Amino acid sequence: MKGADVVVVGGGIIGCAAAAIMADRGARVVLVEGSEIGAGASGRNLGAIQHPLDPVLAPLYRESLTRYRALADAGIGGFTIGRDPAGLLLLSRDADAAARQAERLREAVPELDPRLLDASALQAEEPSLADGLSAVWLATGYPVPPAAATQAWADLAEERGARFVIGSPARVDVVDGRATGVMLDDGTRIAAGAVLVAAGPWTPHLVDPNGGWRPIVPTYGVTVQLRFSDGTIPTRIVEEDEVDAVNRAVAATERAGAADPGSDPPSLFSLASAAGVSTLGSTFLPAEPDPVPIAQLLVRRAIAFLPGVADAEVVGRRVCARPQSVDGRPFIGPVGAAEGLHVCAGHGPWGISTGPASAAIAARAILDDTPPPPELAANSAI
Repeated sequence: MKGADVVVVGGGIIGCAAAAIMADRGARVVLVEGSEIGAGASGRNLGAIQHPLDPVLAPLYRESLTRYRALADAGIGGFTIGRDPAGLLLLSRDADAAARQAERLREAVPELDPRLLDASALQAEEPSLADGLSAVWLATGYPVPPAAATQAWADLAEERGARFVIGSPARVDVVDGRATGVMLDDGTRIAAGAVLVAAGPWTPHLVDPNGGWRPIVPTYGVTVQLRFSDGTIPTRIVEEDEVDAVNRAVAATERAGAADPGSDPPSLFSLASAAGVSTLGSTFLPAEPDPVPIAQLLVRRAIAFLPGVADAEVVGRRVCARPQSVDGRPFIGPVGAAEGLHVCAGHGPWGISTGPASAAIAARAILDDTPPPPELAANSAI
Protein backbone atom coordinates (compact mmCIF):
# COMPACT_ATOMS: atom_id res chain seq x y z
CA MET A 1 0.00 0.00 0.00
CA LYS A 2 1.12 3.56 -0.69
CA GLY A 3 3.23 4.95 2.16
CA ALA A 4 2.64 7.89 4.46
CA ASP A 5 4.46 10.41 6.55
CA VAL A 6 2.63 9.16 9.65
CA VAL A 7 0.56 6.06 10.36
CA VAL A 8 -1.87 6.47 13.25
CA VAL A 9 -2.97 3.23 14.92
CA GLY A 10 -6.34 3.59 16.63
CA GLY A 11 -9.63 5.15 15.57
CA GLY A 12 -10.68 6.67 18.87
CA ILE A 13 -10.87 10.33 19.84
CA ILE A 14 -7.07 10.63 20.07
CA GLY A 15 -6.23 8.93 16.80
CA CYS A 16 -8.92 10.73 14.79
CA ALA A 17 -8.04 14.15 16.21
CA ALA A 18 -4.31 13.58 15.65
CA ALA A 19 -4.97 12.49 12.06
CA ALA A 20 -7.03 15.63 11.42
CA ILE A 21 -4.46 17.94 13.00
CA MET A 22 -1.50 16.45 11.14
CA ALA A 23 -3.33 16.27 7.81
CA ASP A 24 -4.25 19.94 8.19
CA ARG A 25 -0.54 20.70 8.38
CA GLY A 26 0.11 18.90 5.10
CA ALA A 27 1.30 15.53 6.42
CA ARG A 28 0.33 12.40 4.53
CA VAL A 29 -1.59 10.45 7.18
CA VAL A 30 -3.02 6.95 7.19
CA LEU A 31 -5.20 5.92 10.13
CA VAL A 32 -5.55 2.19 10.81
CA GLU A 33 -8.38 0.91 12.98
CA GLY A 34 -8.95 -2.77 13.69
CA SER A 35 -12.75 -2.67 14.05
CA GLU A 36 -14.61 0.64 13.67
CA ILE A 37 -14.33 4.32 14.53
CA GLY A 38 -15.08 4.91 18.21
CA ALA A 39 -15.27 1.20 18.96
CA GLY A 40 -13.77 1.57 22.44
CA ALA A 41 -14.16 4.10 25.23
CA SER A 42 -14.20 6.99 22.73
CA GLY A 43 -17.60 5.84 21.49
CA ARG A 44 -18.95 4.32 24.70
CA ASN A 45 -18.21 7.01 27.27
CA LEU A 46 -20.63 8.91 29.49
CA GLY A 47 -21.04 11.65 26.89
CA ALA A 48 -19.77 14.61 28.91
CA ILE A 49 -16.87 16.93 28.21
CA GLN A 50 -15.90 18.27 31.61
CA HIS A 51 -13.11 19.68 33.72
CA PRO A 52 -10.93 16.83 35.11
CA LEU A 53 -10.22 18.64 38.40
CA ASP A 54 -6.51 17.96 37.88
CA PRO A 55 -4.10 20.92 37.49
CA VAL A 56 -2.01 19.02 34.92
CA LEU A 57 -4.99 18.01 32.80
CA ALA A 58 -6.91 21.29 33.14
CA PRO A 59 -5.03 23.07 30.30
CA LEU A 60 -5.73 20.08 28.04
CA TYR A 61 -9.42 20.34 28.86
CA ARG A 62 -9.53 24.06 28.09
CA GLU A 63 -7.73 23.64 24.77
CA SER A 64 -9.89 20.64 23.87
CA LEU A 65 -13.02 22.66 24.58
CA THR A 66 -11.79 25.39 22.21
CA ARG A 67 -11.11 22.78 19.52
CA TYR A 68 -14.56 21.22 20.00
CA ARG A 69 -16.19 24.61 19.55
CA ALA A 70 -14.23 25.16 16.34
CA LEU A 71 -15.36 21.72 15.17
CA ALA A 72 -18.99 22.64 15.84
CA ASP A 73 -18.65 26.08 14.23
CA ALA A 74 -17.31 24.41 11.07
CA GLY A 75 -20.40 22.19 10.92
CA ILE A 76 -18.38 18.99 10.75
CA GLY A 77 -20.57 15.89 10.88
CA GLY A 78 -23.42 17.78 12.53
CA PHE A 79 -21.45 17.95 15.78
CA THR A 80 -22.77 20.50 18.27
CA ILE A 81 -21.72 21.65 21.73
CA GLY A 82 -23.32 24.18 24.04
CA ARG A 83 -21.77 27.60 24.52
CA ASP A 84 -22.48 27.43 28.24
CA PRO A 85 -21.94 24.39 30.48
CA ALA A 86 -24.94 22.39 31.59
CA GLY A 87 -23.41 22.32 35.07
CA LEU A 88 -22.02 19.40 37.04
CA LEU A 89 -23.57 18.38 40.34
CA LEU A 90 -21.33 16.35 42.68
CA LEU A 91 -23.83 14.56 44.90
CA SER A 92 -23.38 13.49 48.50
CA ARG A 93 -25.57 11.97 51.19
CA ASP A 94 -23.39 13.69 53.81
CA ALA A 95 -24.03 17.44 54.06
CA ASP A 96 -20.83 18.04 56.03
CA ALA A 97 -18.75 16.13 53.47
CA ALA A 98 -20.33 18.19 50.70
CA ALA A 99 -19.44 21.40 52.54
CA ARG A 100 -15.82 20.28 52.92
CA GLN A 101 -15.67 19.33 49.26
CA ALA A 102 -17.04 22.73 48.24
CA GLU A 103 -14.36 24.45 50.30
CA ARG A 104 -11.61 22.32 48.72
CA LEU A 105 -12.86 22.98 45.23
CA ARG A 106 -13.16 26.73 45.79
CA GLU A 107 -9.43 26.71 46.51
CA ALA A 108 -8.47 24.26 43.75
CA VAL A 109 -10.68 25.37 40.84
CA PRO A 110 -12.15 28.80 41.58
CA GLU A 111 -12.76 29.30 37.85
CA LEU A 112 -15.55 26.71 38.09
CA ASP A 113 -17.43 28.83 40.64
CA PRO A 114 -18.03 25.95 43.10
CA ARG A 115 -21.23 26.41 45.07
CA LEU A 116 -22.60 24.32 47.92
CA LEU A 117 -26.25 23.34 47.52
CA ASP A 118 -28.12 22.03 50.54
CA ALA A 119 -31.05 19.66 50.13
CA SER A 120 -33.63 22.38 49.44
CA ALA A 121 -31.39 24.33 47.08
CA LEU A 122 -30.51 21.14 45.22
CA GLN A 123 -34.18 20.30 44.74
CA ALA A 124 -34.71 23.72 43.21
CA GLU A 125 -31.68 23.26 40.92
CA GLU A 126 -32.55 19.70 39.80
CA PRO A 127 -36.03 18.60 40.92
CA SER A 128 -35.57 15.10 39.48
CA LEU A 129 -33.09 14.16 42.23
CA ALA A 130 -34.03 12.28 45.40
CA ASP A 131 -34.68 14.12 48.65
CA GLY A 132 -31.99 14.43 51.31
CA LEU A 133 -28.97 14.91 49.05
CA SER A 134 -26.47 17.75 49.07
CA ALA A 135 -24.24 18.75 46.18
CA VAL A 136 -21.46 20.94 44.93
CA TRP A 137 -22.37 22.73 41.71
CA LEU A 138 -19.55 23.34 39.22
CA ALA A 139 -19.59 25.44 36.05
CA THR A 140 -18.50 22.63 33.75
CA GLY A 141 -20.04 19.79 31.79
CA TYR A 142 -20.96 19.82 28.11
CA PRO A 143 -23.18 16.83 27.18
CA VAL A 144 -22.59 15.30 23.74
CA PRO A 145 -23.77 11.98 22.26
CA PRO A 146 -20.98 9.55 23.25
CA ALA A 147 -19.71 8.71 19.75
CA ALA A 148 -20.45 12.07 18.12
CA ALA A 149 -17.16 13.80 18.96
CA THR A 150 -15.00 10.94 17.69
CA GLN A 151 -16.98 10.62 14.45
CA ALA A 152 -16.74 14.37 13.84
CA TRP A 153 -12.94 14.28 14.19
CA ALA A 154 -12.84 11.31 11.82
CA ASP A 155 -14.95 13.23 9.29
CA LEU A 156 -12.63 16.23 9.59
CA ALA A 157 -9.53 14.05 9.14
CA GLU A 158 -10.94 12.56 5.94
CA GLU A 159 -11.97 16.01 4.70
CA ARG A 160 -8.37 17.13 5.20
CA GLY A 161 -7.00 14.21 3.21
CA ALA A 162 -6.19 11.51 5.77
CA ARG A 163 -6.73 7.97 4.51
CA PHE A 164 -8.54 5.42 6.67
CA VAL A 165 -8.02 1.66 6.76
CA ILE A 166 -10.86 0.18 8.81
CA GLY A 167 -11.27 -3.43 9.92
CA SER A 168 -7.61 -4.37 9.67
CA PRO A 169 -5.67 -4.86 12.93
CA ALA A 170 -2.04 -3.82 12.66
CA ARG A 171 1.28 -4.22 14.38
CA VAL A 172 4.16 -1.79 14.37
CA ASP A 173 6.88 -2.75 11.89
CA VAL A 174 10.27 -2.18 13.52
CA VAL A 175 13.45 -2.56 11.45
CA ASP A 176 16.90 -2.06 13.00
CA GLY A 177 15.42 -0.27 16.01
CA ARG A 178 13.24 2.10 14.00
CA ALA A 179 9.46 2.13 13.42
CA THR A 180 9.15 2.04 9.63
CA GLY A 181 5.37 1.67 9.36
CA VAL A 182 2.79 -0.97 10.20
CA MET A 183 1.95 -4.47 8.99
CA LEU A 184 -1.72 -5.36 8.63
CA ASP A 185 -3.08 -8.79 9.52
CA ASP A 186 -3.54 -9.60 5.84
CA GLY A 187 0.17 -9.03 5.19
CA THR A 188 -0.19 -5.56 3.70
CA ARG A 189 2.58 -3.20 4.75
CA ILE A 190 2.15 0.56 5.08
CA ALA A 191 5.48 2.36 5.19
CA ALA A 192 5.78 5.58 7.17
CA GLY A 193 8.31 7.98 8.57
CA ALA A 194 6.67 7.79 12.01
CA VAL A 195 4.01 5.74 13.81
CA LEU A 196 1.63 7.11 16.43
CA VAL A 197 -0.03 4.45 18.57
CA ALA A 198 -3.27 5.78 20.02
CA ALA A 199 -4.96 2.45 20.66
CA GLY A 200 -6.21 3.03 24.18
CA PRO A 201 -5.63 0.09 26.55
CA TRP A 202 -4.10 -1.95 23.72
CA THR A 203 -1.32 0.60 23.22
CA PRO A 204 1.32 -1.10 25.44
CA HIS A 205 1.12 -4.40 23.55
CA LEU A 206 1.58 -2.61 20.22
CA VAL A 207 4.45 -0.50 21.54
CA ASP A 208 6.30 -3.40 23.14
CA PRO A 209 4.93 -6.92 22.51
CA ASN A 210 7.58 -8.30 24.87
CA GLY A 211 5.93 -6.63 27.86
CA GLY A 212 8.65 -4.18 28.84
CA TRP A 213 6.39 -1.11 28.56
CA ARG A 214 3.18 -1.55 30.55
CA PRO A 215 2.19 1.76 32.20
CA ILE A 216 -1.40 1.50 30.95
CA VAL A 217 -3.93 -1.16 31.92
CA PRO A 218 -7.57 -1.69 30.93
CA THR A 219 -10.33 -0.86 33.40
CA TYR A 220 -13.73 -1.93 32.18
CA GLY A 221 -16.79 0.25 32.40
CA VAL A 222 -20.42 -0.57 31.76
CA THR A 223 -22.89 2.15 30.82
CA VAL A 224 -26.66 1.98 30.41
CA GLN A 225 -28.53 4.11 27.90
CA LEU A 226 -31.91 5.34 29.17
CA ARG A 227 -34.82 7.23 27.68
CA PHE A 228 -36.82 9.20 30.23
CA SER A 229 -40.41 10.34 29.85
CA ASP A 230 -40.92 13.85 28.54
CA GLY A 231 -40.17 16.45 31.19
CA THR A 232 -38.34 14.10 33.55
CA ILE A 233 -34.90 14.02 31.92
CA PRO A 234 -32.25 15.64 34.16
CA THR A 235 -30.96 18.96 32.84
CA ARG A 236 -27.60 18.81 34.65
CA ILE A 237 -24.80 16.27 34.60
CA VAL A 238 -25.08 14.47 37.93
CA GLU A 239 -22.33 12.47 39.53
CA GLU A 240 -21.82 10.85 42.90
CA ASP A 241 -18.98 12.49 44.79
CA GLU A 242 -16.07 10.06 44.80
CA VAL A 243 -15.74 10.38 48.58
CA ASP A 244 -19.10 8.63 48.91
CA ALA A 245 -17.99 5.92 46.50
CA VAL A 246 -14.76 5.26 48.38
CA ASN A 247 -16.56 5.08 51.71
CA ARG A 248 -19.10 2.66 50.28
CA ALA A 249 -16.41 0.42 48.79
CA VAL A 250 -14.55 0.32 52.11
CA ALA A 251 -17.75 -0.56 53.97
CA ALA A 252 -18.59 -3.32 51.47
CA THR A 253 -15.11 -4.76 51.81
CA GLU A 254 -15.36 -4.79 55.59
CA ARG A 255 -18.75 -6.51 55.43
CA ALA A 256 -17.42 -9.14 53.05
CA GLY A 257 -14.27 -9.64 55.08
CA ALA A 258 -12.22 -9.73 51.85
CA ALA A 259 -10.63 -7.43 49.30
CA ASP A 260 -13.35 -8.25 46.75
CA PRO A 261 -16.81 -6.97 47.71
CA GLY A 262 -18.32 -9.72 45.54
CA SER A 263 -21.70 -8.93 44.06
CA ASP A 264 -21.32 -5.17 44.44
CA PRO A 265 -18.32 -4.21 42.26
CA PRO A 266 -16.82 -0.73 42.50
CA SER A 267 -19.18 1.71 40.78
CA LEU A 268 -19.91 5.40 40.74
CA PHE A 269 -23.30 6.89 39.91
CA SER A 270 -23.09 9.35 37.04
CA LEU A 271 -25.53 10.43 34.37
CA ALA A 272 -25.38 12.77 31.39
CA SER A 273 -28.08 13.45 28.81
CA ALA A 274 -27.72 14.44 25.16
CA ALA A 275 -29.95 14.16 22.11
CA GLY A 276 -32.81 12.69 24.14
CA VAL A 277 -30.81 9.79 25.60
CA SER A 278 -29.25 9.63 29.07
CA THR A 279 -26.14 7.57 29.72
CA LEU A 280 -25.80 6.04 33.17
CA GLY A 281 -22.47 4.80 34.48
CA SER A 282 -20.19 3.38 35.53
CA THR A 283 -17.99 0.61 36.89
CA PHE A 284 -14.24 0.18 37.34
CA LEU A 285 -13.38 -3.47 36.77
CA PRO A 286 -10.09 -5.23 35.94
CA ALA A 287 -11.72 -7.76 33.56
CA GLU A 288 -14.46 -7.57 30.96
CA PRO A 289 -17.79 -8.26 32.70
CA ASP A 290 -21.16 -9.56 31.60
CA PRO A 291 -22.99 -6.26 31.02
CA VAL A 292 -26.48 -7.50 31.95
CA PRO A 293 -26.06 -7.99 35.73
CA ILE A 294 -23.80 -4.95 35.96
CA ALA A 295 -26.41 -2.85 34.17
CA GLN A 296 -29.03 -4.08 36.64
CA LEU A 297 -26.74 -3.05 39.50
CA LEU A 298 -26.23 0.41 38.01
CA VAL A 299 -29.96 0.95 37.55
CA ARG A 300 -30.71 -0.25 41.08
CA ARG A 301 -28.13 2.09 42.58
CA ALA A 302 -29.14 5.02 40.39
CA ILE A 303 -32.73 4.94 41.64
CA ALA A 304 -31.51 6.00 45.09
CA PHE A 305 -30.19 9.21 43.54
CA LEU A 306 -32.62 9.67 40.67
CA PRO A 307 -36.00 7.97 41.29
CA GLY A 308 -37.11 8.54 37.69
CA VAL A 309 -34.63 5.90 36.55
CA ALA A 310 -37.15 3.29 37.74
CA ASP A 311 -39.57 4.34 35.00
CA ALA A 312 -37.00 5.09 32.29
CA GLU A 313 -36.71 2.82 29.26
CA VAL A 314 -33.42 0.95 28.93
CA VAL A 315 -32.44 1.36 25.28
CA GLY A 316 -28.90 0.01 25.39
CA ARG A 317 -25.97 -1.36 27.35
CA ARG A 318 -22.31 -0.88 26.51
CA VAL A 319 -19.01 -2.24 27.74
CA CYS A 320 -15.67 -0.60 27.10
CA ALA A 321 -12.10 -0.77 28.35
CA ARG A 322 -10.61 2.51 29.49
CA PRO A 323 -6.85 3.02 29.06
CA GLN A 324 -5.93 3.66 32.69
CA SER A 325 -2.61 5.02 33.89
CA VAL A 326 -1.75 5.09 37.56
CA ASP A 327 -2.71 8.77 37.94
CA GLY A 328 -5.18 9.20 35.07
CA ARG A 329 -2.72 11.27 33.08
CA PRO A 330 -1.78 10.24 29.54
CA PHE A 331 1.59 9.29 28.12
CA ILE A 332 2.41 11.35 25.04
CA GLY A 333 5.32 11.53 22.63
CA PRO A 334 8.25 9.36 21.57
CA VAL A 335 8.78 6.13 23.43
CA GLY A 336 12.16 4.46 23.64
CA ALA A 337 11.02 1.09 22.32
CA ALA A 338 11.95 2.25 18.78
CA GLU A 339 13.01 5.41 16.98
CA GLY A 340 10.09 7.10 15.25
CA LEU A 341 7.55 5.40 17.51
CA HIS A 342 5.17 7.69 19.39
CA VAL A 343 2.22 7.13 21.72
CA CYS A 344 -0.75 9.07 23.01
CA ALA A 345 -2.79 7.01 25.47
CA GLY A 346 -3.60 6.47 29.13
CA HIS A 347 -6.34 9.07 29.67
CA GLY A 348 -8.60 6.80 31.74
CA PRO A 349 -12.06 8.43 31.80
CA TRP A 350 -10.72 11.78 30.52
CA GLY A 351 -10.13 10.93 26.86
CA ILE A 352 -13.24 12.71 25.60
CA SER A 353 -12.47 15.78 27.75
CA THR A 354 -8.75 16.15 27.03
CA GLY A 355 -8.15 14.10 23.88
CA PRO A 356 -7.99 16.76 21.16
CA ALA A 357 -5.37 18.78 23.03
CA SER A 358 -3.40 15.62 23.77
CA ALA A 359 -3.53 14.78 20.07
CA ALA A 360 -2.16 18.24 19.25
CA ILE A 361 0.80 17.66 21.59
CA ALA A 362 1.48 14.32 19.89
CA ALA A 363 1.26 15.96 16.47
CA ARG A 364 3.80 18.62 17.42
CA ALA A 365 6.13 15.96 18.81
CA ILE A 366 6.01 14.10 15.49
CA LEU A 367 6.04 16.98 13.01
CA ASP A 368 8.15 19.54 14.88
CA ASP A 369 10.13 17.40 17.30
CA THR A 370 8.60 19.48 20.12
CA PRO A 371 8.90 17.60 23.43
CA PRO A 372 5.68 17.04 25.39
CA PRO A 373 5.34 18.55 28.87
CA PRO A 374 7.62 16.53 31.19
CA GLU A 375 4.71 15.37 33.36
CA LEU A 376 3.07 13.80 30.28
CA ALA A 377 6.13 12.53 28.44
CA ALA A 378 5.86 8.90 27.37
CA ASN A 379 9.50 8.25 28.15
CA SER A 380 8.82 8.99 31.81
CA ALA A 381 7.25 5.52 32.02
CA ILE A 382 10.45 3.73 31.02
